[in-house]
Amino acid sequence: MMDLMGSRLNFTYAVQTVTPDGQWTDYVNGSWTGLLGQLVRREKDLTFNNVGITYDRLKVVDFSVPVMTDSFSVALGVPPPPPRWHAVFYPFTTITWIALAATCVITTLFFHLLIFKDSSVVFNHKIDVVSTLLWMVRALLRQSVPLVPSSPGTQPFLVCWWLVSLVLAASFVSNIIAYITVPAAPKKIITLKELADSKHSLYMGDYGTFLPEYLATSPDPVYRRLSQKLNLIENYNELEHYVLSNDGAFTESTNYVEYTVAKWHTDMYYVEEIIYPTQIAWVYQKGTPWVATFNWYLESMIESGLAGRWRAEEITKYHKAQGRVVTRGTSTGDSRRPLSIEDLQSAFYILGLGVMLSTLTLGIEFAAKKRLLIC
Repeated sequence: MMDLMGSRLNFTYAVQTVTPDGQWTDYVNGSWTGLLGQLVRREKDLTFNNVGITYDRLKVVDFSVPVMTDSFSVALGVPPPPPRWHAVFYPFTTITWIALAATCVITTLFFHLLIFKDSSVVFNHKIDVVSTLLWMVRALLRQSVPLVPSSPGTQPFLVCWWLVSLVLAASFVSNIIAYITVPAAPKKIITLKELADSKHSLYMGDYGTFLPEYLATSPDPVYRRLSQKLNLIENYNELEHYVLSNDGAFTESTNYVEYTVAKWHTDMYYVEEIIYPTQIAWVYQKGTPWVATFNWYLESMIESGLAGRWRAEEITKYHKAQGRVVTRGTSTGDSRRPLSIEDLQSAFYILGLGVMLSTLTLGIEFAAKKRLLIC
């Protein structure tokens, strides 16, 4: 954009990559630091870095028309997927499992009362509630029953129970098939409140931005809690170590977060809720006479779509330079795969648990029988 404007307006420019004080732009002890400090002291003519329009800044500098919208975003490392052995528990939530267990107990007790007088179909040896429970669970496991009790009221009750079992079994099977064949996405933090409630520490480079004070003095309790979790790192090169080694979160302006994440070569995601959205503009010395001329060119490049296209091209170039594959559209690759032992390990865990419980029961019965013989 500066190259185009320079060719049209016949001027050249020099770019400063680092401010003399190493700060971004902040108001400290009655004076401005960083980029705005240089403009206020008239040490440079303009800055087109990521500077947002605020009321306090408007008092000391001039801004162009807004060139884009930015905010502060939070990025975290993608959590690992849940273990594959969770497959057997995944189809239902914890509350659903508890409700299912309670339903089985209640229906078993009710059915036990119904068949108490005519129990020959259900019980082979003696009448007990455990045998009734096992008989009732057969419907959930899709096991047929050869005969049904003839006691009054049992048949209508069983019809309803079998329909309920059909729905529950179908829901469980369909969900477990989906879980095994399509890996479940790990749970991610979506809101700032979830971030404040989490164990993640929050890290940010200490370069003189207003965000730490803004969070600390905000009337929003979530922002104040985030301020308590915020750690400022002076050496920006160490920021990656702190974030990745401590399972932390990283906050910065949205544009810079994208730049940093691409540089780190780490799978990260963004919290959907953002902090302090603002308009970004070019900044000039107070009273600069050619602001209107620059604004005309900026508006032309923004409204024509050139500014957005150039920015997208630069982002693509940077991602490629960092070794990231840039794709557009939906992938058409074949995602099918054969099932592995890891996918089905929950079934073997259940089998192993059954073997241990049966062995324990057998041992207890032998011990009890031996004790009876001694007595």
